Amino acid sequence: MAIELPPSLDKAIHTLEKECAYAKSLTPQERLEVVAQCSAAAWSQVLAHTQRERLLALRDPLPESTLAALKRLRESRD
Repeated sequence: MAIELPPSLDKAIHTLEKECAYAKSLTPQERLEVVAQCSAAAWSQVLAHTQRERLLALRDPLPESTLAALKRLRESRD
């Protein structure tokens, strides 16, 4: 059985530009609105989850490079 790739992964078909055209045409304000809408949708899913407290307690540790950059920024403000 042959595996059929979705059009976006088929290198013989150049659909990436078509798929991204909408996002590329947005102004920064419009992009911000899209991000806000996605964030609101994700937040509503978290709140609707039966284990929302567990989800909200999950935290990814910051990379050492980010911690070092934050430290430099804080020290430069003093």
